[in-house]
Amino acid sequence: MGTGRKTKVHAACLAAACVLTTPALAAEATFGFSGWAVGYLPTAIAIDRLNEMGHEVDAVELGGNNNQLQAAATGNVDITAIAQVMDAIDQGFDTRFFLAGNSNEFLLVARSGLDSCESLEGQALGIHSVGSFVGQLALQWLAATCPETNANITVIEGSDNRLAALVAGQLDASVIDLQDWALLQQAMPGAFEVTSDYTKTLPIMRAAFAAPPAFIEANPELIEDWITVHLDVYQEIYENPQLLVEKGLEVLGEIDPEVLPQIVDAFVAAEIWPVDGGLTDASVQATIDFFDNDGEPFETISAPADVVDRTILDAVLSSR
Repeated sequence: MGTGRKTKVHAACLAAACVLTTPALAAEATFGFSGWAVGYLPTAIAIDRLNEMGHEVDAVELGGNNNQLQAAATGNVDITAIAQVMDAIDQGFDTRFFLAGNSNEFLLVARSGLDSCESLEGQALGIHSVGSFVGQLALQWLAATCPETNANITVIEGSDNRLAALVAGQLDASVIDLQDWALLQQAMPGAFEVTSDYTKTLPIMRAAFAAPPAFIEANPELIEDWITVHLDVYQEIYENPQLLVEKGLEVLGEIDPEVLPQIVDAFVAAEIWPVDGGLTDASVQATIDFFDNDGEPFETISAPADVVDRTILDAVLSSR
């Protein structure tokens, strides 16, 4: 669900005359996202409730960043959740974040005893790719924390493959998400530890809901309800994580039902869903700075006002 590199959106698709490659769905709103995962379970619950309220929201699983950004820029989806839509905004696409989804759910884990940045000297550290979100988490952390340390950066694409490499002893360390951390602890209890908890040290936006200003202006009731229902769900899941487990059993068929509660507990403990709606200047600026520091700086984005519209969020919060 992320890449550290700027994803180029074809210039023609930023113009009104761009030809859609597939027809937009006939719904009040089409929500495009990578695919169901633990981080999106609150949204799965929220969309059910929105549709019960009389809205017509279709959720479309699009896969990688390129698909998500192209779908947003061409108008095939109305609402997107990928934080890297900033790449398209930087290239001229007119859309704005109106509610935060979830913050960073990644950790750097390593064999027991490798508990510091310096201890990774010469150790095999797995990343998805140099330009990926996972890769940039590791590389930027190393550069900021121990620039003299030379870890053996090892590219292994796919989180499942990196998890398997850790279990097989082919990696000494890797950036993995909270889900894979729970699975790793189950497979090899006590063999690994958290070297750096990015959920705490780098709580940047991973998912944030965005829509074009014209769509927000034309659908204020939907956007207000989208925000309100999400905030309600965020609060409820912290009080009753079983809500996420039940939804996960419904939409995440690939996860072992016996392990799912542990995974949910890890996400809940990390408090990655913002009950205040997020989009604070600090969190948005940190996210901008992270993606601006990946080797391909933004050209037009420098401050939260360039990517965020808190108007309806602030109105909802004032009435709660």
